[in-house]
Amino acid sequence: MSVQQRTLDCKDLHSYLKTLTATVLDRLYNHPATCLAVFRELPELSRLYIMRILFVDQAVPKAIMGSWVSPNSAKELEDIVKLLTELRLWQEVEMQGGLKGWLLNPTFRRNLKGALLGGGNEWSMKPPTDADPKARGIAILDEYAMGRWECVLHFMVGSHQHEVISSDALQILQHAGLMKKEPGENQLTITRDGFQFLLMDTSAQVWYFLLQYLDTATARGLDLIDCLGFLFQLSFSTLGQDYSTDSMSDGLQKFLQHLREFGLVYQRKVVTHCITFKFSD
Repeated sequence: MSVQQRTLDCKDLHSYLKTLTATVLDRLYNHPATCLAVFRELPELSRLYIMRILFVDQAVPKAIMGSWVSPNSAKELEDIVKLLTELRLWQEVEMQGGLKGWLLNPTFRRNLKGALLGGGNEWSMKPPTDADPKARGIAILDEYAMGRWECVLHFMVGSHQHEVISSDALQILQHAGLMKKEPGENQLTITRDGFQFLLMDTSAQVWYFLLQYLDTATARGLDLIDCLGFLFQLSFSTLGQDYSTDSMSDGLQKFLQHLREFGLVYQRKVVTHCITFKFSD
């Protein structure tokens, strides 16, 4: 008798974006950092196609675009057409004379050009005016991040009396099905999915945990678009560099505190006006 074991669905970036509605994706591409992050993760042939039409403000006939690859790459071309369409990076349009063509998403085009070439709205995070005299080194940040994350893992395996985690982390563990309360019990216990989670490498654990958090962002009163845009900004930041938080909205300040609790950013004091970037590889 064979036994099938369910595995955790840890989506990659593009698989996650495909689950979002068209409205959310269109809003998301208003962030240059998002456009650059999505572009960076595309397959090589997809990036080549986007770069060839990035400065073309009109649709390009399918026949012309099909000629850019050899006939034996037809399947690969079909795959990238499907991917770029699902991500709403381009769309099929009817051109003059009834020709079919592909048109790059204008919002994505504008913001990707801004991210690659400069210009437009400022999108990268800015260092504070005054340097922190007590700035932490990378080794200390690594130790801090791992310590915060291990608190979550230790809690999952039952070290409740030794590890304390935030109510937000508890909610995510339950939402993800990694821990649950048995009928009549007050304590959370680890589930089968939770044990699978523990076997994942740290970067996969953090990514899966973030996906579960984002799934609950709206219920927490947060704007999913702002949260994703901020995460993409962080992905282009420098490890160990201080960044100002003065211009952050109340929602992003709340999101920042959650990231701090999970060990993804370091903030020396909650009342300070800068953060030090720390994101797991």
